[in-house]
Amino acid sequence: MIALALAIVSAEPGRASDEEKPVERNYALYPPAPARQTAAEAELKSAGCVSCHVKSDSPTMHATPAVRLGCTDCHGGDPAIMGNAALAHDDPAYVAARERAHVLPRYPQSWHYPSSANPKRSYALLNKEAPEYVRFVNPGDYRVAREACGACHLPVIEVAERSLMASGAMLWGGAAYNNGIVPFKNYIFGEAYTRNGQPAKIVSPGKEPGQVTERQKARGALAELYPLPRWQVIPPGDVFRVFERGGRNIATQFPEVGLPNPAGSIQRLEEPGRPDLRQSNRGPGTGLRIAIPVLNIHKTRLNDPLMWFMGTNDQPGDYRHSGCTGCHVIYANDREPRHSLIYAQYGRDGQSVTVDPTIAGKTEAAHGALKGEHDTGGEEHRVVKKETGHPLRHVFTRAIPTAQCMNCHMHQPNIFLNSYLGYTMWDYEADAPAMWPETQKYPTAAEVHAVLERNPEGAAPRGKWADLDFLRNVHDLNPALKDTQFADYHGHGWNFRAVLKRDSEGNLLDADGKVVAPDDPQKWRKGDEGRFVPPGTNPGKSVHLMDIHAEKGLQCADCHFAQDSHGNGLIYGEVANAVEIGCKDCHGTADAYPNLRTSGPAASPGGTNLALLRNPDGKRRFEWTVDDTNRTVLIQRSIVDPDLEWRVSLVKDTVDRSSPRFNAKAARAKLMSTSVATNGFAFGPGVPLADRAHGEDKMACFTCHLSWTTSCGGCHLPVEANWKTRTHHYEGDETRNFATYNPQVARDEMFQLGRHMTTKGNQIAPVRSSSGLVLSSTNINRERIYIQQPPISGIGFSSQAFAPHFPHTVRTTETKTCVDCHLSADDDNNAIMAQLLLLGTNYVNFVGLHAWAGLAGGFEAVRVTEWDEPQAVIGSYLQKYAYPDYYALHVEANGRELKNWVRGKTFDASASGETHALEEFVNVVQGTRDAVGCLQLRGEYMFLAEGRGGFNVYDAASVGNKGFSDRIVAAPFSPLGQKTRVKSKNATCMALATNQPVNPLRNTPGLRQMNQEQPFLPIYSYAAVTDSVEGLIMVNIESLADGEFRNNRLKRAVTWNPQGVLNGARHIVLAGEVAYIAAEAGLVVVNLSDPLHPALAAIRPLKDARASAVQFRHLWVTDADGLKLFDVTDLHDPVAMPAATVPLADARRVYVARTYAYVAAGAEGLVIVDVTRPIAPRIYLREDFGGRMDDAQDVIVASTNASAFAYVADGRNGLKVIQLTSPESQPNFYGFSPAPKPELIAWARTPSPALSLSKGLDRDRAVDETGGQMAVFGRLGSRPFTRSEMEALFLDANGRPYKVSNDIDMHLWRPALQTASRGKGSGPLRHHVGD
Repeated sequence: MIALALAIVSAEPGRASDEEKPVERNYALYPPAPARQTAAEAELKSAGCVSCHVKSDSPTMHATPAVRLGCTDCHGGDPAIMGNAALAHDDPAYVAARERAHVLPRYPQSWHYPSSANPKRSYALLNKEAPEYVRFVNPGDYRVAREACGACHLPVIEVAERSLMASGAMLWGGAAYNNGIVPFKNYIFGEAYTRNGQPAKIVSPGKEPGQVTERQKARGALAELYPLPRWQVIPPGDVFRVFERGGRNIATQFPEVGLPNPAGSIQRLEEPGRPDLRQSNRGPGTGLRIAIPVLNIHKTRLNDPLMWFMGTNDQPGDYRHSGCTGCHVIYANDREPRHSLIYAQYGRDGQSVTVDPTIAGKTEAAHGALKGEHDTGGEEHRVVKKETGHPLRHVFTRAIPTAQCMNCHMHQPNIFLNSYLGYTMWDYEADAPAMWPETQKYPTAAEVHAVLERNPEGAAPRGKWADLDFLRNVHDLNPALKDTQFADYHGHGWNFRAVLKRDSEGNLLDADGKVVAPDDPQKWRKGDEGRFVPPGTNPGKSVHLMDIHAEKGLQCADCHFAQDSHGNGLIYGEVANAVEIGCKDCHGTADAYPNLRTSGPAASPGGTNLALLRNPDGKRRFEWTVDDTNRTVLIQRSIVDPDLEWRVSLVKDTVDRSSPRFNAKAARAKLMSTSVATNGFAFGPGVPLADRAHGEDKMACFTCHLSWTTSCGGCHLPVEANWKTRTHHYEGDETRNFATYNPQVARDEMFQLGRHMTTKGNQIAPVRSSSGLVLSSTNINRERIYIQQPPISGIGFSSQAFAPHFPHTVRTTETKTCVDCHLSADDDNNAIMAQLLLLGTNYVNFVGLHAWAGLAGGFEAVRVTEWDEPQAVIGSYLQKYAYPDYYALHVEANGRELKNWVRGKTFDASASGETHALEEFVNVVQGTRDAVGCLQLRGEYMFLAEGRGGFNVYDAASVGNKGFSDRIVAAPFSPLGQKTRVKSKNATCMALATNQPVNPLRNTPGLRQMNQEQPFLPIYSYAAVTDSVEGLIMVNIESLADGEFRNNRLKRAVTWNPQGVLNGARHIVLAGEVAYIAAEAGLVVVNLSDPLHPALAAIRPLKDARASAVQFRHLWVTDADGLKLFDVTDLHDPVAMPAATVPLADARRVYVARTYAYVAAGAEGLVIVDVTRPIAPRIYLREDFGGRMDDAQDVIVASTNASAFAYVADGRNGLKVIQLTSPESQPNFYGFSPAPKPELIAWARTPSPALSLSKGLDRDRAVDETGGQMAVFGRLGSRPFTRSEMEALFLDANGRPYKVSNDIDMHLWRPALQTASRGKGSGPLRHHVGD
């Protein structure tokens, strides 16, 4: 590494007035530890140390006696100073000896000196501290490891410094590209420091440092990584209105705190009600013109701290040190034996079991402790416990438990590796009564910040888990819980809920697939099972979907050997590229036993020979043998527990019908033919390799073997300009601006497929939603200058990011089946296929602070949620528990009405507005020239069809800004400066190819080539507008996404209505390049592959066609007869399915969310139709809430946290908010599509009848039905399927749908061609036995 002399990262920051001043020290020169020395020489270097410490767990930190080191070889200090162990530790003589013998810190208060415990939440302290003291407290820290360990371990140190576990490049690079900060998908940012804590550039080794060979580059290696620049100087990549070119007041000052400026000149030239919030003359990266994702990385706990820093050492799951020691010195973090094995017995509080008396007897005060540890002396009921923040023992080990790995690899829904243990982020709703206080909390700012320093989620300060003692004991709540089970570790202060085996309706299932009743007393634990179960056991009747390897006791280190942890010396930006191990290396393939050679992208040529690995006890890690039937057996031994070993499952045995381990389902999956036989698809060893449907070159093996996939549908990052906090990296300086991190839709039922990255051969692989951000900003005057806006990626696709990944949820029984990826013979997986192909299911959509309703005389933004986190829907189950006072006001004082009012107190008990801040609830109405038939919010613009007013685009950026008197405007500067209205005779509806913000103008040929990206389909540049007189109008809207308001002059690109085919057009929905239009002629299908030359594809006569909704192969249309179904396997040629008609008296708009169609049915209210089997629908429920909802015109569905909601435009009755599922109403709320249980929780009056609704942001849609990509993929070369690739999953070579069943028909077995006879125990590796 070489220091990067850039002012943007290395400038000396100003020190806060209350910041600790460094103590001047003159340090002695402590030489590097030697590679060799005599025992006598080593003993001299420990003589003074043992006079106080007396004894150590391992004097050299190494278990082997072959290593000869003295204490000061590693730590430094003066071994000639002798102490007296008999003295009290506060005796002046003892203290004097200690001060002369030890290396002393420059920042003693920050280290809580003289305590040797790791300080809590130290973050960048290691960068400020003298390297001599860093070496004294941790010789394994990367800043000093060369001196302490380099004589023997220099090659390992050099590769570890470049490893992903040190650089964090995957998070920084992904955040930068996916959110439009930089245009480079080959990541350029990473974390590293010099010996003195200065930011460093990392370069790849080689003949010319900083360069990689073509072969290395092809396997994902990067040439260099730069420090991440300071957040204050990075221009935002966003196209939010506030970042556009400045307004009239070009000399605006943007002070950091207080009033805008002493003279108040910010008001001088501004128009009333339109404050100048545009870009100042200081340019991007100043004032509030910053990139929130970068601010978040610098200041908010995400995956940090990584290996250049210590863990926060304050809560279970966060105890560790930095550098080499961060992994190789074990801390107590988790009591679960399957997570910790032999270390579970030592608890989860970072307490030591050392024999060193100077540490073993240390205690600390606490508010609570483990049962039986209370010391009740004194009036204050003082509680004392063993001091936390210490390693278990003073010894290095390779026996590293998964619990140690989870310090860093636990990033909740974004699937770092919680999934391996069967957990994901808790959603704030499951078992809410146990987690939220009965009395609402009103924390002070100081209390909020104290919690956010260790837990970045904005909800935490309000919850019980804000208290560390409650948090550490959350696992002990499990026996009494009804919805879920919690983990015993809490990295980042988070709570992790168990993922359990369920059917699509959400029913808990046991190991045999039978339903476990919600009130079954044995669902969590069977009678003889304790709080924790041993490896190999699944507790209770329910099935906890931890990876089968984890269930059996395999720790991370049992698969990811030394190189995967240390790195191979090259720099990588993606975890998948940095891994040398592959599944087949241990399990083999259908055709061969494993050769025990690593084969991943980071493997060396020929791979590492796993047969040569030895465990700490000297035994082979892997060993070939034979069983009683003379069959080949591979044994693996645990690296952590010497008494634990496993028989490795060999794929070849599972597809061999002569083997007792034969598995017909596995054989069919692995040996399936692509060719259809007379009665189905043949399978077996007789199928040629080239004809195999699921060959290892075509598909990642974990695609089928996973049991579940976690997805984070979105995270909210609200920045607060007035919040003063420290950065967690680099200088650790204190500045204003801070953003919390708030996962909103953490799901475990979304199974999706796409193409893997180029280094993985673009195989078919599982894809996860990887946290699409929505950003908000509150300025220094507490004005919300933008709210919940998604950024746009560097390539122009939306930032609703997806990525291929290995979910680490492999199971033997609970795997994916044929009907998870292909058409079911029972015709019951249409919604599952839509999810699989990333077409979206309209279920996890995001409706944020406002629900938007089109009215007969305008449109309205109705405030429907809290602003604070958790962002509970007003009147919902979550609000009842997270905000019980606010819920009571809504229900009792407001009668559940969503109205304009102000909540809170000007002054609280402390004469401050801090704890009960005033919150303004405003439903913002914008008048229009005519009725709004359709509207769609995209980004900060509202697109709508307003009848005689034509097509119009309104600026809704300031809808939440109290500083604006007119919060929705047609022309924010001047009608002469821009034109966003396209006149037409009677605009009835409009549609966009996506409601995710995109910018096709960024998608240049050069960037596509560099980043291996696809182009946009042309339809993404347009809005499609229906007019009952003029037909179809196409409007190019690209300029609205370029950040330049002066070119926002919209006009018609084409008007199309040949022979009046679209006369009376009233509704349009886009399925990529195909438009389905309801018109007088019926259902009209238009091909828009060339938007400037629409082509008529089909007309299907209907009686008074009204609206439509598409999901995968089916299109639902409402007309005078009710709800009708069309098969759109061929998107351009709908085929009517009359047997699937649902008669309804007055069906209006329809919305299909997973397996239910929601029909706004006028006087009947809301009709919910079960369309699990689209060809055999059934009315599930008619709901009008006792006549209170009798003019339903439109409906949408969205998810907030764990619950689903419907929003209904109820005509003259205004807007209705309906909770469809909650833990209280529907115990199966975690299913793919639980049955809705509608509850009317809120309603709003509207000034004129509510006619239409803006659909919530699509959070599970990455590609359209014609194969057009809209959402960014976060791996080089990865992408969603094209249309032809999708069709391969459900159409045969003749274009006809084929269907599958999970039942096995062995008549389709194709045996191998007969060859020379071989013994039944023979195999390619038979000769290894006895090696």
